[in-house]
Amino acid sequence: MKKLLLLLICSIGIHSNIVAQSITGKVIDQEGQAIAFANVILCNDADSTMVSGCTSNLEGLFTLDCPNKKDKHIQVSFVGYETKTSKVETNPMTIVLSPIIMDEVVVTGYKKLYKQENGEIVASVKGTILESFPKANDVIAQLPFVNGQNGNFTIFGKGTPLIYINNRLVQDKEELNRLMSSEIKSIKVNTMPGAKYDASVNSVIQIITEKPQGEGLSGSLYAGGKRSSVWSTEEYASLNYRNGAWDVFGSAYWIQDRQKIDMNSYQQLLISEFSHDVAYDEIEKIKSNRLATVTGINYNPNTNHSAGVQYVYNNTNWKDEMFNDILYTTNNNTEVIEQSSYFDKPSVSHNVNAYYNGRWKNKYSLNVNADWMTGDATDRMESFFKDNYAEDINTIGAREYNLYAVKGVFSYTNNKWLSLDAGTEYSYTDVIQTYNIDNSELGIDNSNDMTKQNRWAMFVSANARAGKWGFGAGIRYENINFDYYQDQVYNNEQSKSYGKFFPNIQVGYSSDNIQTVVGYERKIQYPTYSQLRSNVQYSSPFVYESGNPLLQPQIQNDFTGMFAYKELKVMLGYTIYEDYITQLMSLYDGNPIVLISTENVKDVSSSFFAVSYTPVIHFWRPNFEVGGQWQSFDLGDGQDYNKPIFKIRWNNTFSLPKEWMVNLDARWQSKGNSGIYLLDSSYRVNMGVTKQFLERKLAVSLSVNDIFGSSKTKWHINNNLMKFDYDKYSDSQYVKLTVRYNFNSTRDKYRGKSSTDEMRRL
Repeated sequence: MKKLLLLLICSIGIHSNIVAQSITGKVIDQEGQAIAFANVILCNDADSTMVSGCTSNLEGLFTLDCPNKKDKHIQVSFVGYETKTSKVETNPMTIVLSPIIMDEVVVTGYKKLYKQENGEIVASVKGTILESFPKANDVIAQLPFVNGQNGNFTIFGKGTPLIYINNRLVQDKEELNRLMSSEIKSIKVNTMPGAKYDASVNSVIQIITEKPQGEGLSGSLYAGGKRSSVWSTEEYASLNYRNGAWDVFGSAYWIQDRQKIDMNSYQQLLISEFSHDVAYDEIEKIKSNRLATVTGINYNPNTNHSAGVQYVYNNTNWKDEMFNDILYTTNNNTEVIEQSSYFDKPSVSHNVNAYYNGRWKNKYSLNVNADWMTGDATDRMESFFKDNYAEDINTIGAREYNLYAVKGVFSYTNNKWLSLDAGTEYSYTDVIQTYNIDNSELGIDNSNDMTKQNRWAMFVSANARAGKWGFGAGIRYENINFDYYQDQVYNNEQSKSYGKFFPNIQVGYSSDNIQTVVGYERKIQYPTYSQLRSNVQYSSPFVYESGNPLLQPQIQNDFTGMFAYKELKVMLGYTIYEDYITQLMSLYDGNPIVLISTENVKDVSSSFFAVSYTPVIHFWRPNFEVGGQWQSFDLGDGQDYNKPIFKIRWNNTFSLPKEWMVNLDARWQSKGNSGIYLLDSSYRVNMGVTKQFLERKLAVSLSVNDIFGSSKTKWHINNNLMKFDYDKYSDSQYVKLTVRYNFNSTRDKYRGKSSTDEMRRL
């Protein structure tokens, strides 16, 4: 025991000595914006001779070698700013430069927000206007080619991305609400992820947080209130304690979401030359209470090795009251049906992630992650019909799942022109899904499904540089054994086994102002476990939904090109699908009932283009985007499903004096086809104001979403047997006030990654 204590004391002493040999800091202007490429020189006080020197990086950060800081000072200079001399008294240091004023003209530099590197769009957050937005969600919504808000994001032409925080997969979109923008260093948007990621991953958003500094207790407090037609609130608190190599952290998030939804729809079905018309006038009142907690511990003895474990608990109680007035007309006879439905959907999940990161000789590294996840969810519905109690319906659906997964990645780099990654992963998943309905006259059967899946993969990828040229290639092999049980009996027809290769290749060129990259990737989309269920589910008297246990995976052959010239960025894409997965509608057993099912469709392809221009004009940072996408989709029914969709987005951010920030965002989408749906044109305008206090520790934000109440979900279907019009407004117009406060500068160092994407399918 004495030897162990002696060794620990010596280690702490050595660690302290190493820290003392360097000085770190940040160079900023008077508005708190980072200054890149500033000259930083360490000098002796006696004769001002230089001891060491460096330049600040893109985030304004610098590190100086300093054998002994006694009788030393730092001199910082940058074009357009007065040279600043400071004594070495604190570590880390913050150096504030003042602009040179000549004849009342102020010379100021503004940092470039976005750049393209190796096919990735990199957004600088720390030290830029993006840091003034309240949360990670708000920052992501500003990125080029990214659409959406509140954790529901898509990348133009690339679908829904996986989002990582320090290489750890975000399983819960509310985590983006809990991450403050002040904690983020940069964000990368990757539209060609390669073999290192699961073959189902089409795009990735990678959030890199600031490197933790300091010790002791730190934390964040956040509170927000939202007023639409009803009130919603959210609160968040996090604490972190760091002492030496150990790091303990915890957080809790509580959200009370209230929403009112208005929906009108009309369906016309042609059966035996008779028209069956159904008109819906529906109101929903949703109440959702959610508690999420995170606890964990890290051990970081040095910069080369780290390990940790994290536990996440989620508990959600979702309730919905739906009131539906239905007019059913056939043969000139009209029936009025008044339906009241009550939904109760509680769910609980537990997730444990453990990781180890190791690096040797700055060339070799090993990353190992393991996950365990379990949870259950229940979906209860009680549906009542006025004046016709015999048709009252009660249903209950339940789901239980377990997941075990592990992933290991070994990497090599020579820090000059070559990097290699090789790894393997394994996961086991079991899911039980049941559905029970108390009205047998509807022709809907009870079901009890169970699936067991063993999935493993191995991959290798390489990236190399030769002058201004870059090359990347990789290959991934995935093997899945999927066992399906119906009513506890093994079903051979619906059980599956896959073994597929997924190659990728890309070539890029980069100079001072021009960056371009083209690539090919083979991808796969596995059906979700909900899509694979066997039952037919009751939604309303004239609409049912069904799963499809015979669904095949969707294969994608993606061709992507990206081009950047200064502030201009262009992205092009073309995809050929095999067994395209989409929703289709049909008649249920010849009755005037619409059955919504998920099916595979052959011979489908899609194309897209997008252009983004993001200049910096003094305190104004606009982002103008225009894009289009169209599909080649044919069901052989004589209908045209190939009308293109065009989109325009214009984001504007204004950085004003005294820590004020204003943003005004406008988006428009044309009418066009997506799958079998003909989407209506739509537009939305948002506005927000943020004021920061107490050296950016306190921030208050006021925002107005969907100012004109124009954001609706509207689509149409019109074929030989069916006409369907849908118009839904989801309470998107609201005013939101948020307050956040960060104290101390330390944060948790958790660097765990997810070992599998199986959690998305759950």
